[in-house]
Amino acid sequence: MNRFYTLAALVLALSGTAHATPVMDWRAPDLLMMAPDLKVALKLNANQATLWNQTENRTRALLRERQSRQEKMQAQALLALQGKGVELRDLAAPLDAEETTVAQENRQLREWWLTLNDALDEPQRQTVAVFLAEQLQRKPEGPGRGDSPPRHEGGSEGRGGHKGGPGGVNIGMGAR
Repeated sequence: MNRFYTLAALVLALSGTAHATPVMDWRAPDLLMMAPDLKVALKLNANQATLWNQTENRTRALLRERQSRQEKMQAQALLALQGKGVELRDLAAPLDAEETTVAQENRQLREWWLTLNDALDEPQRQTVAVFLAEQLQRKPEGPGRGDSPPRHEGGSEGRGGHKGGPGGVNIGMGAR
């Protein structure tokens, strides 16, 4: 595990900041979309493939559960906001609880994927490092990914494109 942090620090130091995706913006769903290509490139043996499938399935299940939970919270918040006499502070407790849950889940995701990384041989680990370095060097896309928010006439900010809060699943390592 120490090797990973050293490698991550090195990758961060070497990647250009102007066009880099910050490591904190890695999202599990984004990385899972690219996982099939990485899996093929790794040429996993039978035991590694089994561990990969278990890890990927656990990750997908956790992310489905998270999405369901957050959709329910979204609906409850909308209902509360449409009611009379709404107190915005009452909405803070569920948000705080969700942030805590997401942080715990993110640690669990990292541990699952780091356990898989531990099962790889050195050439496979290097392949993973190259993959992650490429992700760090990609330019963020759209608002909320390093660009300035779009300006709208009339002085109001745009709505609906916000990625922050518990829905913006930042994982830090190898699964969002």
